[in-house]
Amino acid sequence: MRHAVLCIVLAVSACRGSKQETTPVRPQTPKEVVAAARTVVEEWRQAYETRSFEALAKLYAHDLDLVVVLDGTQLVGWASVEGMLKDRITHYKQILVHLKDIQVAALGPEAATATATMTRELGDGTTTITENGALTFVLRRDGENWLVAVEHYSYKRGGR
Repeated sequence: MRHAVLCIVLAVSACRGSKQETTPVRPQTPKEVVAAARTVVEEWRQAYETRSFEALAKLYAHDLDLVVVLDGTQLVGWASVEGMLKDRITHYKQILVHLKDIQVAALGPEAATATATMTRELGDGTTTITENGALTFVLRRDGENWLVAVEHYSYKRGGR
């Protein structure tokens, strides 16, 4: 009887141990990926605030796979995004971007997401529009650089 109890205890312990070993653990995003993504996000913020089309343009993939979702509109391909960026930079005299709660997660060795809470103020010299919402980037490695492959911004509308 003693032997049977000992066998049951050992069997239960083994099952518990094997369950713990097979539980998948999400690997931590490598520090270099976090640093690279945060750099792209900060350069994006600075480029908007300085209203520099050239600085913004170097951050985006210049191909047909680029997607930007902005104000409920989907822009596909660099040619569409390029026009929107130029228009925004020339239309607004002042652009302020405040980011917080930046989170970065690797999607593999060549891709990552970066999300943040964003407050953006767009001023034309007479009126200032303030938007509060969430910003998401999907970034992909291109050689030594990380580029925006997907950008999505959604903001809260009044009264909701």
